[in-house]
Amino acid sequence: MLSETQLQQFEKDGFLCVDGVLQESDMQPIRQEYKQLLDELAARFELLDDAWKALSFDERYARLIQRHPEAYEHLDISLPMASELPSDAGIHAGPAVFSLLSNPALLDIAEQIVGEELYSNPVQHVRMKPPECMLDEVARGNSNIARTNWHQDAAVVLEAADQTPILTVWVAMTDADVSRGCMRAIRGSHRFSDLAMHCPGKTGLGEIFIPESLADDHKTVPLEVKAGGIVLLHQKTWHGAGPNTSLDLRWSFDLRYQPAGLSTGRDFFPGFLARSTASPDDVLRDAAAWKASWHQARKEISSGKLQAVFNTRWQAYRDHQLCA
Repeated sequence: MLSETQLQQFEKDGFLCVDGVLQESDMQPIRQEYKQLLDELAARFELLDDAWKALSFDERYARLIQRHPEAYEHLDISLPMASELPSDAGIHAGPAVFSLLSNPALLDIAEQIVGEELYSNPVQHVRMKPPECMLDEVARGNSNIARTNWHQDAAVVLEAADQTPILTVWVAMTDADVSRGCMRAIRGSHRFSDLAMHCPGKTGLGEIFIPESLADDHKTVPLEVKAGGIVLLHQKTWHGAGPNTSLDLRWSFDLRYQPAGLSTGRDFFPGFLARSTASPDDVLRDAAAWKASWHQARKEISSGKLQAVFNTRWQAYRDHQLCA
């Protein structure tokens, strides 16, 4: 639980770093689940040989991404941000990830800020960032595996969620310091009057960004945490992440929570009720049902039954001089 001082600091700064939230027992099932997933992907992409078996987890992931950067979507915990989604689009919705989304320590903290009717917003990702020296130019433009441009989380959802208070809970699976490309933020930026101008993504619908020239006028703060720590972000806080200049993997999860009953800003993706005093029987506790909900969404979007729309509000700035 957060202290009153921590809550006040979050309100003042728009971000808060908290170490020691998760224990090794919380993280080990996730590591094991992703170890198995990497082996499955190695078999899929014909990398599963004796050399692969001799590699560490970090080395296996780096080898996979170097040779097949498109394999990342099979590791992510959300469907790809694509308006035309293939029926076999990748997503990982394993039970260990569901346990992380439902982790009582995370929910306790989120409840203090969002309220007791707690909904898991489906705007969620895993970020697995190898040393940037291992990535080619195309891969360096993917925020899931490389640096992340300045942005506000409120800008990546549709206007329907502009009035929804959405809390980002960024979970560190490895140490996140400056050398590994930890997040950086602008203190107090959540109190700026309006959403900043975001440029349309150059490498994909999910890569919208605030021009560097707008962020250069402000002092930035590195958000360093140890493995098992978290970073809380207000939805309007300006933040990004630098390059991973170390020789080690930087691994994290982006999770989001909000009050139940409000738009998620991505309502075509499935969220779930994570905690409730008013309707405890409606809380989702079944990992298989959570996985099935994502597979059903993929089926409906790929068939055209359900329309997926991303970041349309920023298309007007495509030719703006700051977006060049």
